[in-house]
Amino acid sequence: MNNITYSKSKCAGRITAFLVICLVGAILVGAPFMGLFLNSDGNATAPQSMPDLMSIACSAFLLAALAVENKIEKLDLWTVGRSGLHMKVFFISILLGLLWQLAIYFICRLSNTAYPHPATELSPLLISIASTGLLGPFAEEMLFRKWLVSMMERGGFNTIVIIVCSSVLFFCAHLGDSFLRVDTFVFAIPLCYLFIRYHDVRYCFIAHAVCNLAGIILPLLIH
Repeated sequence: MNNITYSKSKCAGRITAFLVICLVGAILVGAPFMGLFLNSDGNATAPQSMPDLMSIACSAFLLAALAVENKIEKLDLWTVGRSGLHMKVFFISILLGLLWQLAIYFICRLSNTAYPHPATELSPLLISIASTGLLGPFAEEMLFRKWLVSMMERGGFNTIVIIVCSSVLFFCAHLGDSFLRVDTFVFAIPLCYLFIRYHDVRYCFIAHAVCNLAGIILPLLIH
């Protein structure tokens, strides 16, 4: 990684500017899909797939924005650790993902919110796996863990401040869901710690993907 350093104020300004760009861009990219979803005239298949298609479009935009940001900041965002995964941390990541999804289940039960039920048809199910299970988690971990932590480290921020900021922003990104996603804040803390400890976003992605994939598969097994 390039040894660029910033003052805390300059670092905060650059982070804020990029997050605003991401927010505005995601809204603009997702708006057509949301419009089609809200104005659907009773077509059952379109509304079922539309949120996933919107997620794919927004995730693609975030990754494209991160690619541009990577060239500007020279963060080596796409560099993967040369060493293999530590099996102990790998299994901890899987366990963390499963616990995360279990927490979502209990939050739904306690708040009388319907647990999400994915489509049983193959095409919408595959789209859901691609968007919610894989691409979405990858884009979010690249943004809220690898990019944000790397930028805040350049500003010399304290580890606790980095973890709190990453977790709060990750929580805020999920405020539009059907219930208060306190799980996103709680589980973002160990995810952020894993990245700071190992500087390998693969562990964060594994935990996030396992959580989302479990959320897709579990309702199918139950029903």
